Amino acid sequence: MWLPKDERKLLRGYSWRIREPEKDTWFRMSNWLRVFKSWRTKATAKKVPLYVENEHKEDLDIRRWKKAIKNNVPFQKRFDIANAALEKRGLIRVQKHQHEPDVAGITLTMDGYDLGRKYSKWFIRSGQWFAEYRYHWIWIILAYGGGILTHWIVRCLWKSN
Repeated sequence: MWLPKDERKLLRGYSWRIREPEKDTWFRMSNWLRVFKSWRTKATAKKVPLYVENEHKEDLDIRRWKKAIKNNVPFQKRFDIANAALEKRGLIRVQKHQHEPDVAGITLTMDGYDLGRKYSKWFIRSGQWFAEYRYHWIWIILAYGGGILTHWIVRCLWKSN
């Protein structure tokens, strides 16, 4: 199954951080926005801290707080949509915390864990993409372009002899 980019990235991050199917793991969801925005999903996902029940949020000065909100607001809606889509597809389960609105428990299902592992390696991920789009019209254009390129290379080599 080939997922949209946001869902792919989030599922890959969850699989790298949680590493076990069917295990409830609690996180502050605002910490996952860093993973969602970064280029290096694996390294950033491993740094997401687990939620501890008696955790105290560090007090931010007003400038840092405004900057954090400004940087995260454009990604928050995309993040929520990707999470909801993954849950609707049955790849993850999200449980809201009773008292903390920003805290949620993420559980990878077996299908989600398997697909997250497949997305974590480039070679296997490209195979997933090819399996999804093997009957797509783009292959006709690529084959035609490859034929022209091959003809041009053969012609250049033939003239050089």
